[in-house]
Amino acid sequence: MSQSKSFLNRTFAIFFIVVSVVFFYYMGYGIGSPLTSTLKPIAETSPLLVTLFFSITPLGLGFTIILFGLLKEVWKPSLDFTFNHNRKWLFASIILFMVAIVNNAWWWVVNGAQWISQYGFQSAFIEFFMGNFACDTTILSLMLGTLFLTNSDPKKSPSYKTILIGVVVWLIVFFISYLLMAVSSMAGVQAPVAERYKDFLGYDIFQPWYWTDIIYGIVTFIGSILLLRKNINVKKLILITVVGFIMFFLLVTLFLPKPQFR
Repeated sequence: MSQSKSFLNRTFAIFFIVVSVVFFYYMGYGIGSPLTSTLKPIAETSPLLVTLFFSITPLGLGFTIILFGLLKEVWKPSLDFTFNHNRKWLFASIILFMVAIVNNAWWWVVNGAQWISQYGFQSAFIEFFMGNFACDTTILSLMLGTLFLTNSDPKKSPSYKTILIGVVVWLIVFFISYLLMAVSSMAGVQAPVAERYKDFLGYDIFQPWYWTDIIYGIVTFIGSILLLRKNINVKKLILITVVGFIMFFLLVTLFLPKPQFR
């Protein structure tokens, strides 16, 4: 691989490593983090423990695998950034880029003016970057939106293969979590989750960020499965992830506050 191509590969990987690390930091330290309220006793002891809990448990393990794949790309570049003319992947990338644009533009429409007037532009930008841009929806939409446009192949690129495995693991947990919140909401159960997820059917499904989450999740999950199916046993990966998360969920619920009926 030429020096210029290695530089491009490493620059791409380092950029997404940085925003991924910010995402991990936000999960433990961010004011709007869905974990800091749920794991309040732990967060009060040390937000770092929340970040570690997120990164090494099934809850965020998928993103840790993605981060590991990016580190592999920095160490030994293997992505192929030549343009892929396949219309199927071009269409998927357009959807993902649109998700990233809508998701971030909506933050400025709803929160930007308020933050700027109260705290100044610098503070508003930091909050936007940490609480919205450097989160899973934008990170994975931009990352896979770019990679789907290239001739990168998980069969030839160990880092790409690792990233895609992490995406599948992350999104399985993502979908199961949303399903659990929806079921809890329909059952009238006030589960111990972050404030904005407490009224799932009455609030969440009417928010643009909910639909950008769902759209990016579906597109990246299907794309990752299609790319991985000839390289690994995808069914086994899905089964292990589902079983692992269910066992983790049943164990963790023993230590969480009891849910209340509305």
